[in-house]
Amino acid sequence: MKHIILAGDSIFDNGSYVKSGEPDVPTQLQGLLEKGDKVSMSAVDGDVINDVEGQLKKMPNDTTHLVISIGGNDTLGILGEFTRTTRNIGDSFLKLHDVRYSFESAYIKMLNNVVSFNLPTTLCTIYHPCFNHSETERVIDYMSLGINNDTLQKMAITALPIFNDIIFQEAVNFNIPVIDLRLIFNDESDYANPIEPSAIGGLKMAKVIKKVVYEHDFSSNNT
Repeated sequence: MKHIILAGDSIFDNGSYVKSGEPDVPTQLQGLLEKGDKVSMSAVDGDVINDVEGQLKKMPNDTTHLVISIGGNDTLGILGEFTRTTRNIGDSFLKLHDVRYSFESAYIKMLNNVVSFNLPTTLCTIYHPCFNHSETERVIDYMSLGINNDTLQKMAITALPIFNDIIFQEAVNFNIPVIDLRLIFNDESDYANPIEPSAIGGLKMAKVIKKVVYEHDFSSNNT
């Protein structure tokens, strides 16, 4: 029997954002699993990388697989930096270097704790936001920067690889498979708002999670 734990943030804990009556990600994944297998959620909307350690303390003893999607809320904090004035592009890169270092340190610390559980684990990248989405209430605080939605979208997807590079880098260093959510969430309908999955996007993601859990050879220690 497989017991999959979903840890992280609102990428999994999206029940508050899907349309009324539509399923959240854990419910969708449960519906895809074979008889006797189950999924439980440790993910918490709004959590950041440093919160994952506390989430894992609550894992059931019969956990067989762990899937983690975290880091998006950490990166939201840099949106305010997009309006700051710098002397040149080099100064901007230096500022991003400091943010990158902080993200990397936190992510490595999290993974060191994760591997101590000796469970088959899968990581997820941070998907692109969808700042041109029709539902913007969720991110109104981030969008009041004097920047139009299209420009903010371009800035965000240009900066995001800095952090996804760390996720890929550490997935390789820790021999953990990784799901690139940027390739899955490729249409506005995949989003309930600019930063959370809709039921449509959630189902697409659940199908890939199922595929990895059932088909990936975790004993190969290969990303």
